[in-house]
Amino acid sequence: MTTTPAQLRAMRLAAQGIAVPGLGPTAVVERMLAVQGQDLGQVTWAIGVRAPGSTRDDVRAAFDRGEVVRSWPMRGTLHAMRPDDLRLLLSLTADRTIRSIARRAIELGIDDDVLRTARDATADALSGGRSLVRDDLFDVYRGAGIDPTRGLGYHVLLRLALEGMVAWGPTARVGQGLVLLDEWAPATADLPDRDEALRRVLIGHLRGRGPVTEADTASWTKLPLGDVRRARAVAGDAVEDLGDGLLALADRPDPGGVPTGHLLPGFDEYLLGYADRSVQLDPVHADRVVPGANGMFLPMAVVRGRVVGTWSRTERTRDVRVTVTPFESLDAGAVRALEAAADRYGSFLAAPVSFAVA
Repeated sequence: MTTTPAQLRAMRLAAQGIAVPGLGPTAVVERMLAVQGQDLGQVTWAIGVRAPGSTRDDVRAAFDRGEVVRSWPMRGTLHAMRPDDLRLLLSLTADRTIRSIARRAIELGIDDDVLRTARDATADALSGGRSLVRDDLFDVYRGAGIDPTRGLGYHVLLRLALEGMVAWGPTARVGQGLVLLDEWAPATADLPDRDEALRRVLIGHLRGRGPVTEADTASWTKLPLGDVRRARAVAGDAVEDLGDGLLALADRPDPGGVPTGHLLPGFDEYLLGYADRSVQLDPVHADRVVPGANGMFLPMAVVRGRVVGTWSRTERTRDVRVTVTPFESLDAGAVRALEAAADRYGSFLAAPVSFAVA
């Protein structure tokens, strides 16, 4: 049986849990397994839009309690996830990522001595539950004889994060502080064997994004397709084949009951969770969401599962102004649906929001 594009969008919206009440921020992150998070403000809303009724302060508090951290579990890209799920993902992806950045490390002059010095300096600076924002930790590196300029500091941090030593933890005045992962959020369970780890990652990807193809999961995790197929085999009856290469959880949410309109952040999993995004975003408008070649994904206005435009916010004295820039003219129903989404965003910010269509 063929799944129509409209059915697929409805099923994916339901899996994503966008605007579906019932979960708090930490539970949302657990259900999604990992949430793309290059930008802290954007990922805060990505979590909040899936936990209606929560506020920005609620999401920040989950970071401050050590229930959620940010790190580079895959694709060299920051994600928000539970600490145990970070360890799970790193057990499958870290070695491959380290090999992929080895040449750049050599170009930067990062050798075993540099890494040894960085580990020692990081441990001394952060032990005892302390946290430092990136620039302050880079000052520590300078004091230890490591020049963090030219991207060297970033690359060292990436390597220590891939080793599971550090992660971005509590929120700070600007951004987050770096912490020692095992001290800040000790593991609550032993790591499973490889087959079980693969199964959990596939189930997590399907739970928060399904239906997906094997290629979608391979693209999202950067695991070899053979590993994804092994995960599918290990998962057994927990995963259902819908035809046309689509996989979904056998126990998945009903696609009904999701609001019509949504204002999603940039880099949202509703788009980035898939290799083929054409069901959600007409390729003719793709460059409106991803302008240029800098890898930026703009905040998206979504109606009935289709990306219909972008949106921006402007801080004003009395309120936050939300402006939607549609790809094409919107009917009255779509405008009302997006205005309702703006109201939900205002509740999340705990601030009045005004709405306009450009």
